[in-house]
Amino acid sequence: MEERNLGIICDGVRLAGGICIPDEPKGVVILLHGIPSIQPPEPDDTGYPGFAKRSAEEGWAAAWVDMRAVRGSKGFFSIEGWVRDARTTIDAVRSTDGIEGLPIALVGSSAGGAVACEVVARGAPVDALGMLAAPAAWAGWGTNAKHGVRRITEEAGMAVSDDVLADPTSWMAEFDTVTAERSIVKVKVPTLIMHGTADSVVPVDHATRLGERAQRADVRIIEGAGHQLRRDEAALEILFDWLQRALVHA
Repeated sequence: MEERNLGIICDGVRLAGGICIPDEPKGVVILLHGIPSIQPPEPDDTGYPGFAKRSAEEGWAAAWVDMRAVRGSKGFFSIEGWVRDARTTIDAVRSTDGIEGLPIALVGSSAGGAVACEVVARGAPVDALGMLAAPAAWAGWGTNAKHGVRRITEEAGMAVSDDVLADPTSWMAEFDTVTAERSIVKVKVPTLIMHGTADSVVPVDHATRLGERAQRADVRIIEGAGHQLRRDEAALEILFDWLQRALVHA
């Protein structure tokens, strides 16, 4: 397995990212994170670099990126900014030596799932879409601009610009344009919608709502699984099996 850094720059912001490439990759998976927490990770949580390595062990070239304002990446958070970050990451991965021409799946977790759905709906050149514990809509906090800024800055630890702090109205309005249950109706590629019944962050009925509006969705509900499906072995087994069917045997 080879590990490389990805040189991703979007809107002048350099994004931290990497890719793990097995000896004979079957295809490519690009992993998008959700909104972070200021709480320290659990000791055994290897994050998205670990998720990428785990995917590579199954034969997939797997890329990860810290979108703007998250962990190793600078910049100010906005949901449309994350959409641009995701699209730029796809372009960077597609031009990576050694994986040119391989089929690509974009897989997003939680808010990253909503971002991934929007990117694909806008025509990103990928062959499949995976949504893990993704919100169908931005429940609760998306309706109050000041509360939304407070949650992003205080609970997620991400920076926003001074202009947003002064008037967050247009910043919050972007969430209306990046709403998965609206964008998924435009997605034409094979789609996996996966959710756990014990998800305490995004209720499991969001998966049903998305599935009802999707054109080509495989909806999987995992009994007893929580929010972080990337750390659930049953969920990973479903994901890797779906990737095989969606990218290799399509």
